Amino acid sequence: MTEQSITFCHQGSRFESVANVLGFGLSFSAVIAACFIAFFTKTLIPVENPAILVFASFFVLVPFKLETLSTLQKIIGFYLFSVLVNQLSGQYFPISVISGDINVSYNSIPLLLCGLGYFAGKPNSINTQRAIERANIFYAWELTLIIIAVHMVCLSLVLNKFYGYGYERNLSTAGNLALYLLLFIVLWEKLGNLRLRQSMGLVLAFFYLASIFMNN
Repeated sequence: MTEQSITFCHQGSRFESVANVLGFGLSFSAVIAACFIAFFTKTLIPVENPAILVFASFFVLVPFKLETLSTLQKIIGFYLFSVLVNQLSGQYFPISVISGDINVSYNSIPLLLCGLGYFAGKPNSINTQRAIERANIFYAWELTLIIIAVHMVCLSLVLNKFYGYGYERNLSTAGNLALYLLLFIVLWEKLGNLRLRQSMGLVLAFFYLASIFMNN
């Protein structure tokens, strides 16, 4: 191997390390930002059994070696973060444009940070096993979306004569599906990082613990 090749490998390795750190930081900052926004805007929605969310957050902290349990942690971590993002969906902030002001949902902030973290860590995403796993997950999402779409069409045909389409005649349901699909795409691979899962789990555990006291 020539000296030029060795230098190129070192540069590539350094670039990949920087990309990994940047991707980790942006994804984790999305959780921090969502927590701060939720407290700042006072959008803490009461949860029927918040202790379950706290327990689930602590479960994410355990460094399991078994792949099945690690995948379960990823699913739980994604769900816990989705609950937090959902709490922000009804709150908006105005942005001034030429034609006037437009209202943007606060949940776009953590989604944007997760998206930036996803693209920042792209150089490290070329892995055959992860690609196969990602493909299987997306097939499951596609099947889920198809089932929901068929379900919506059936309801529109059956319920239209009674009280509307069953979805309040708006696109909020489809919008939420698109939001969580995008969030899943940009966060799922990152959740494979044990340190990120543990960091998220710790922050979310404190968040849901605090929400219990604030809602009492």
